[in-house]
Amino acid sequence: MTKEKRLKAIRQIITTKKVGSQEELINNLTDLGFELTQATLSRDLKQLKVGRIPYQHGFKYVISDEFVSIQNPKNYSPLAFGFLAIEFSHNIAIIKTMPAYSHTIADAIDRAEMNEIIGTVAGNDTIIAVIREGVSHDQVLKAMSKYLPELKDRLLR
Repeated sequence: MTKEKRLKAIRQIITTKKVGSQEELINNLTDLGFELTQATLSRDLKQLKVGRIPYQHGFKYVISDEFVSIQNPKNYSPLAFGFLAIEFSHNIAIIKTMPAYSHTIADAIDRAEMNEIIGTVAGNDTIIAVIREGVSHDQVLKAMSKYLPELKDRLLR
């Protein structure tokens, strides 16, 4: 297959999947019928201006135009960029964030004064949110989406 097709495939994989290593990317390309070395992939990534950003418990590749849009102040939302995941255990929500974003996100949750959440405690990359008795996890997600619209796409999947 041609270099142009390979570059197009790399761009599509990076924009549609959470790929964090060259090995993962080579495996994805091999599944699509491409044969290439790690050195070739490195050159392709450089040509496409691909970078790696911290993501959940590791890193993920992004195309430079995606990264630039994240850094553009008029498009940048620390809530959306810093939020990684939410998980529930009974009346507690554990919210995972990028390092150093938890205080900003917890403050936004507290300032929203949602009836569904009693309060939050923030560490470096984790927030504990205490859910009011009788409130369902779905109600919390809907309330967070309503009061923090920057997170809507990240919460309701």
